[in-house]
Amino acid sequence: MKEKGLIIIAAILLGGWLGNKVKIPSGYLVGGMIFGLLAKGFAGGNLASGSALSAISQIMVAYVVVSNSDVQMIKRHPEVIPVALGYIIALVVICLGLSFILNKVFHIDLKTAIYATAPGGLSGMALSATDAGAETPISMIFHLFRMTVVLLATPLLATFFAK
Repeated sequence: MKEKGLIIIAAILLGGWLGNKVKIPSGYLVGGMIFGLLAKGFAGGNLASGSALSAISQIMVAYVVVSNSDVQMIKRHPEVIPVALGYIIALVVICLGLSFILNKVFHIDLKTAIYATAPGGLSGMALSATDAGAETPISMIFHLFRMTVVLLATPLLATFFAK
């Protein structure tokens, strides 16, 4: 089982390196996820996880968010606050509607469906779903597909429509 874990870790590292090398947006993340999941699917096995790893990853995500945020921007453009709040409310309502559809049509329990459709980052949603007792693997499939498609399509759409 240890060998399979090492294969998956090697695939994540290789995928991250390749994703960055070929200039995929968020290449380390997307490439690492794709290669790691493919390796996990073919090799089987799992990687170690737990509360310590969860805490470390949450702190690392918090660091990246804080280091890339510009609080002064809110002071310079307070008019975006109501727009952002309206956008968030609309998005949450739409996603909640989708979760009810998943529940009724595909018989995914409502808690898992809500976490699967919630707008949020992959790591934050994985941690939240796990802490809430939702079926994390199901909700992560939705977020993995969403994040991969969004990270690949957004630069193309931005380039196309910004001309």
